[in-house]
Amino acid sequence: MNRHFSYLWLVLAVAVWNTLCFIVPDFFDSPSDGWKGVVTVVFYAAVLGIGQLAIATLLTLNRYVAAVCLPLYAIAGAAISYYRVAFHATLNPALIDATLHTNMGTVAGVVSWQIVVWVVLQAVVSLMWVRWRWRIGSVPYLWAVLLCAAGVFAAWYWGHERLHRSAAQRYPMHVIRSVSEYVSLQRSLNLPRQMPQVKPVHPADSLDIVMIIGEAARADHLSLNGYPRPTCPRLAARPNVISLPHIYSQHTHTAASVPHILTPADSLAPQKAHTSRSFIACLKQQGYSSAWISNQDYGRTYTSFIYEADTIIFPNASKTVFVFHPWYDLDLVTALQGLTECQDGPRRLYVLHAIGSHWFFNNHVPDECAHFRPVATNRVITQNDSAAIINSYDNTIVSTDLFVDSVISLFTGRNAIVFYLSDHGESLGENGNWLHAAGAEATKYPAALVWYSDKYAQRFPDKVAALKENRTKHYRTDYLFYSILSAAGMEAAGNSPSFDLFSPE
Repeated sequence: MNRHFSYLWLVLAVAVWNTLCFIVPDFFDSPSDGWKGVVTVVFYAAVLGIGQLAIATLLTLNRYVAAVCLPLYAIAGAAISYYRVAFHATLNPALIDATLHTNMGTVAGVVSWQIVVWVVLQAVVSLMWVRWRWRIGSVPYLWAVLLCAAGVFAAWYWGHERLHRSAAQRYPMHVIRSVSEYVSLQRSLNLPRQMPQVKPVHPADSLDIVMIIGEAARADHLSLNGYPRPTCPRLAARPNVISLPHIYSQHTHTAASVPHILTPADSLAPQKAHTSRSFIACLKQQGYSSAWISNQDYGRTYTSFIYEADTIIFPNASKTVFVFHPWYDLDLVTALQGLTECQDGPRRLYVLHAIGSHWFFNNHVPDECAHFRPVATNRVITQNDSAAIINSYDNTIVSTDLFVDSVISLFTGRNAIVFYLSDHGESLGENGNWLHAAGAEATKYPAALVWYSDKYAQRFPDKVAALKENRTKHYRTDYLFYSILSAAGMEAAGNSPSFDLFSPE
């Protein structure tokens, strides 16, 4: 009986220690204003601790397994938890890729005496657990305990969709998920895709094209489109900005919408999102250098398009939507400016993937853009006042206005054109719906606009005239692929006036 209790106390001690050291740090930056928010965070951490209980049982059933696995588990968890607290960084495929393609000097630069002390402490504690486990000897009813622990783990991890999403982002499951996803993404690069047929019609000798993929920005919250709040003060004051208020997106989540707008996919041929190459490859074929600068993670459905670019930059590779910390699209402008100053070639394409208006909204709003108050204060959307949520959302639109205007500022003296298209919209309480991906009607009308430089207007006056004429017409997001090529003086097979913003017909 003593062995029973000794083993039980060991498992409980390991689980509690691991929860406090490796799970709780994930919630240090979690917005949780008020007692309800605090209770919610504590509840989440406790539920995630149940997984640690099952894992601790599985790691300690055999003392030889415990002697090897407990120290490794503790050392890895210590390193991950340290960077989560110190740098608000978490493991994901983009961070793995950045690490593998970074020189060792840069990697060594983020190693400090603090992390060494923390890792050593965890290693010492894990050896205490190993010593305790070694003294217990064999575990009574080994197979019964094994089956019970495996059953608890399975029920914990796969029993509820919301819990599964959260658990998949926590240690150790996010390590397995991130590595597996990274390997899968690398394999997807080898899948065959067809090159669309493109022919030059009146190509420019020199041209900068910028495509900004927005996130969750809806057209009816842009003051450019008549929204009563001044959400776009900078773009409203800038000449040559054409807003497109009537764009329809059949997809309401990033994984489906991004491949659709990058390729010649449309409502009649949606499979082209998975079988065709993007406009990046098409423009490269016509002599454009290209860069992909992203404020989001790699996506399984569009990683192959990212790798079509010559240069790939992730300024915030360690961020995910489970990290509640400042995460601004202005970081993309800094990276873009560096490229524009050093990238050679008269014809250049830049694709910027913004974090935009993704929840938690406040994370993506610099202080100078927080115009509307009060704002949301809890990560759980139902624990916020609806007016505060809308204030936070509108602040993200103000932030997007600053971001897009800053991008445009880099190209005002050049022959250049800038496209902005959000991947989808966002529900803000309509019919009880919030956020996106559920297919609600409010999420199907993304914000979109085009800016052209004076030099571009001089070089392509007919295209600019057609763009102005077409600004109030209704388009699906299918227009993007064909319109970018048309803006460059090229024509893709399958193009028609219903796809081309620059067609006079």
